[in-house]
Amino acid sequence: MKPTTRAMTALDLPVVISMEREIYKNDAWSVGQFKEELSSVPKNRLYLVAVNETDEVIGYAGIFAPSEGLDSEVLTLTVKAEYRRHGIGRSLLQELIAWAQRRKSSVIFLEVREGNEEANPLYISEGFAPISHRDNYYTAGVRAVVMKKDLS
Repeated sequence: MKPTTRAMTALDLPVVISMEREIYKNDAWSVGQFKEELSSVPKNRLYLVAVNETDEVIGYAGIFAPSEGLDSEVLTLTVKAEYRRHGIGRSLLQELIAWAQRRKSSVIFLEVREGNEEANPLYISEGFAPISHRDNYYTAGVRAVVMKKDLS
């Protein structure tokens, strides 16, 4: 299935928040966090949703670069469980990478939960490499792996 992607809007937030709470439970972003993030689009952020053939939101992603020429950071990338392993996450990630390249970022970073065996292979196949860890990043005892991709 080839997803369609488009810019996330405030109208997508109820579905995005529902997905966020279902997938991330206590680590979910709040409505306020998403609204704040969307308020900086298109100045220094891009947020996308992936939709299926019935226009149902099945994934979303966001990226940040403070200004043109500075490093970019993937802030979120989420796909509904039943749609994983169908290229949706890859499609979203590739669009984020292309945005970072248009912003002339030389590097793109992301954090992924240590042990996330669904996401890690995707990131590695797209050229990201682990560079460090952040202890207690998500919750107590849950480390993040910081990954980096050179764009230059």
